[in-house]
Amino acid sequence: MSFATYQPKPKPTKNASGQLAGARFASSSLDKGRKMSGNPVDSLHSLSSLSLAPSAVTSEEKIMSFPPQTSSLLHLFYDPILSQTHLPANGTEYECPERVKVIYDHLKLQPNFSHDYLEFDAAGIRAGDGRMLSPEDLEIVHGKRYIDTLEEFKDLRPEQLRIAELKYENDVYVHNTSFTAARICASGVLECCRRATHSLSGSRTAVSISRPPGHHACQNKAMGFCFLNNVAIAAKISRARKWARKVLIIDWDIHHGNGTQELTYDDPNIMYLSLHRQGVGSNYFYPGTGMPHETGGESATGSNVNITWNQRLMGNTEYICAWSELVLPVVHKFDPDLIIISSGFDAAKGDLIGDCLLTPECYFLMTRSLMTVLNRDRTAVVVALEGGYNLSVIPLCQEAVSMALKGEEWDEDAGVNPLSQLSSPQPQPKSRIALSENPLVRARLLLNKYWDYYEKNDRQRGKKLSKGACNSVNKTIRALVEIDFFKSIGLRQVKEQIEQKAHGTRKVGDRKEGRGGKGGDYLDEDALDDMFG
Repeated sequence: MSFATYQPKPKPTKNASGQLAGARFASSSLDKGRKMSGNPVDSLHSLSSLSLAPSAVTSEEKIMSFPPQTSSLLHLFYDPILSQTHLPANGTEYECPERVKVIYDHLKLQPNFSHDYLEFDAAGIRAGDGRMLSPEDLEIVHGKRYIDTLEEFKDLRPEQLRIAELKYENDVYVHNTSFTAARICASGVLECCRRATHSLSGSRTAVSISRPPGHHACQNKAMGFCFLNNVAIAAKISRARKWARKVLIIDWDIHHGNGTQELTYDDPNIMYLSLHRQGVGSNYFYPGTGMPHETGGESATGSNVNITWNQRLMGNTEYICAWSELVLPVVHKFDPDLIIISSGFDAAKGDLIGDCLLTPECYFLMTRSLMTVLNRDRTAVVVALEGGYNLSVIPLCQEAVSMALKGEEWDEDAGVNPLSQLSSPQPQPKSRIALSENPLVRARLLLNKYWDYYEKNDRQRGKKLSKGACNSVNKTIRALVEIDFFKSIGLRQVKEQIEQKAHGTRKVGDRKEGRGGKGGDYLDEDALDDMFG
């Protein structure tokens, strides 16, 4: 399949939504030290005229070389103006302004916040060596006429805004400040990439807590709450400015990032990898795109990977199975300079849309194993918020991801809310994880609680895995093993897990009766490296 033939399927009208659960925040409750004075809309327009100066992308810069990671600090982009702008007219939209504020407020309550995070906002981008994106910059992925249309939002009257919304099939709402907020959001993601790739303050990790999301935005179309494709813009500009040669976009939002796939499908230097629900007809799930056989354009075969769930209630075991069997070896093989995670938390248990069962621990394990498999002296990692609509759940999921990025440990015994009770990394026992020199082996071993990659009984690798989930993972595996690039990474099909493992969850390095003779033995690490390295 080529880029020219990829066409997102249309979306039917969304079901009526009720009032969102969770507190509503008045603008007066925002951080007074950072709040813009006066009317927030007027302030935003003023910010736009001052900071969004033209900065056309150039490919003439020399290839840059940056220092390695030397710090566990985490760059963090957040600006309170994004919770005061791009406002829904009826106050009942899933993509509400409070999403970013509840995440930021939760992180700021952590005891080491001021020490662990290198925080910046839109003014911080202007004050440093970064720059805000201009409309011309956005044309690296979007059409000029489309950008001009978005710019016109600021001049529309309320009745004109409602008319403008009609063209978006009920999945986008429009406000006078929508485009400016989207530009600030895209600029924040790009600045996270600049700071992480440049190892500013010794850190090669960054998080953007910003809205509106972007992964549904196509070249000339807004959809799915999205106007500008933040991660595609950041990936393209990062390559154009020579911050990275190869970029990997990992999208774990429950919805397929149809816009990101469209915008990167023909680029062999940008890989897009998505785990999402997919369905058509009576089993339709928005946006109905992202099939396993879509593996990249003619000039970029293998640069697009879709792992699709065809049913609801996917949980930790399903995701960790796909992560261990597919995602980690693909990341290890591609070996990117920059990873951008389209981080939607709508696959989390309790989300208002996703209808899946992931816990914060799963997001922690996916992030932590990803950091383990990477070349940490060279690869920068940026996490950009996409979806996630339960205001009580998304702060915990983001905290779990941030913990993994900072190198902290997960403590299962810390209580009902273990995240908030961890203020420092917990000591790890000496184990195969520490002893292995193979990063892929080490990363997979971190996931043993939910999926034991090295278990010889292929029906007892996980606690449970349905036939449907197996089929979903295997469809992607069958599509990839036909591509030369993936033939050497040892992909194998998975089988339904019909029994809970009799010996329980095997802890790394434990001696178990019945393994390797009386009293059991440690598994041979060299043999594992030879078999799966």
